Amino acid sequence: MRYSFTSSEAVLLANGRAGDILRPWTLTIDTDDQTITVSKRNKYFIGVDEDTLAFRFVRRVTIDQHLIGADITIKAVGGSLTACGLDKSDCKRIKQILMDYNRQYRGKGIIFS
Repeated sequence: MRYSFTSSEAVLLANGRAGDILRPWTLTIDTDDQTITVSKRNKYFIGVDEDTLAFRFVRRVTIDQHLIGADITIKAVGGSLTACGLDKSDCKRIKQILMDYNRQYRGKGIIFS
């Protein structure tokens, strides 16, 4: 199953990230491929920069809530992924998807801490 979440224009504007309205973050969770991908159009508007992590490398999910919206950081072995300007409910949903998936595969090598 594939889930996709995109930064909200209102949240980006309210949190002082007006320059990112044309280049929002997109976070995609693919439970079939067991990957998390964060993508964002690069500053030249020519291509898209994306980072991908396998579920087995995820160590922590951090949600930084603001007055309006939230940022999510997914820490992994050797790096991290960050998506800014998401709705609070989207961040909670992302965390819930990852935790539910982890419960299905408890004891099979996928560990979130």
